[in-house]
Formats: sequence, structure tokens, C-alpha cells
Amino acid sequence: MSRTLRWSVAKLALIGLVAGSAACVPATTLPSDCGATTVERAATLTTGGLNPSATDVCKGQKVTFTIDVERAGVLHMHGYDDQVPEQEVKVGDHPKLTFTASRAGQFIIELHLGSDEVQIGILTVHEH
Repeated sequence: MSRTLRWSVAKLALIGLVAGSAACVPATTLPSDCGATTVERAATLTTGGLNPSATDVCKGQKVTFTIDVERAGVLHMHGYDDQVPEQEVKVGDHPKLTFTASRAGQFIIELHLGSDEVQIGILTVHEH
């Protein structure tokens, strides 16, 4: 499958995911720090993906997401491209992705490996 076709399919899937996801996340799963103005999250990027693979925050929070990198590539977070541009990461890096969670829903976190894109995790921004 060509990169353009894969990208188009991924965009359509993301649009469907984001369009339907905000209302589908039950309020009972809100993070315990949902009332905090700022939050920190951490994950490790391994050959198997992000660990943990799911990160939860609440709409309106300023988020600092630190990633310990054990696998190189270009890191990209869909839906927050304007605040967190894609960035090349190398083994041993510890990038801090800082953004305001202004849109509720579920957003794919990807690692680009040359011409391949690998979904490595999900960011869920809860409406509260």
C-alpha cells in the first residue's frame, strides 16, 4: 500500500475515532487529578510501543508528557499537531511534550520509522 493511501486511510480512521469518541468515554474513568490545572504523565517508548500505551488527561489541563526513548524514530501526536509538532527522537532521549488539552476525544500517538507509521499509543482527553 502506498504511503499516500495509508495516510488517507489513517486520516479517515482518525476522523471517525475523534468524531465519535468524546461522548463514548464514560465519566467513571476520569483521572483522579482531573481537577488539577497542570498534570504530568510519563511513558517509555520501547520496541513494543509506549508503556503504558494509554494516557488519560482532562480537557483544559496543561499537560507535560515525558517519554523515555528506547526506540528511535519520528514521534507524532495526532490532534495536537499545532502544539506538539512531530520530532525526531533517539535512544536515550527524554522529550517533554507540553500542550494544553483543548480538545476532548482519543488521539493516536505514532512513531514514524522511515516510510512506515506505527501506532504506539492513545491519548484520551476526557470531557469533565
